[in-house]
Amino acid sequence: MSENTSTHLPIFDEQPDDEDDGDCSPKVYVSNEEKTILDAMRELRDQAVELRKQLKESDSPDEHRRIESELAELRAKRSDLAIRREQAYKRKMIMLGHLPPDDEVRLF
Repeated sequence: MSENTSTHLPIFDEQPDDEDDGDCSPKVYVSNEEKTILDAMRELRDQAVELRKQLKESDSPDEHRRIESELAELRAKRSDLAIRREQAYKRKMIMLGHLPPDDEVRLF
């Protein structure tokens, strides 16, 4: 190789980096079902934050037990929603053809 040649290809037309361009795949799509479940999960999180704040401020043992009980209920609800969200995601992927049909996931 001579001194004048380069191992890199020349760049003739530099394009400015644009965050919206350059992706070869579309943005993540969240189905209406997933959105509804995620909104419910956010609502539970907001309730849990408020309850934890009350727990820190409370001095009464009875109040502590009541709040801990409510937090346990919220955890159970969130766990149920997490399972439903996973099923909604699988359902979406099956309907889009990205996953094979699954007997455990009801499409409708």
